[in-house]
Amino acid sequence: MIKINKLIEGNWITLKGITGHGKNRIREHGDKWLVEKKCDNKLMLRSRHETFKAGGVMHFDGRWVDIPTDKNFEITEINC
Repeated sequence: MIKINKLIEGNWITLKGITGHGKNRIREHGDKWLVEKKCDNKLMLRSRHETFKAGGVMHFDGRWVDIPTDKNFEITEINC
């Protein structure tokens, strides 16, 4: 298990989907995510690529992940 104190803003991490929802998000947006913000045990993540279109413009996906208790995702690797 990855320890939250080893994560810092700017790290790239690899996520694994646990639930169907998590696996779908990985399939749609990829498994590599940038740590944009860290608040207690929560991480604000941004997808590696712009993966969806809104208003005719491509955007990055963003999401909060609660480590270590997130039901949809687990961190499998930290890529500095």
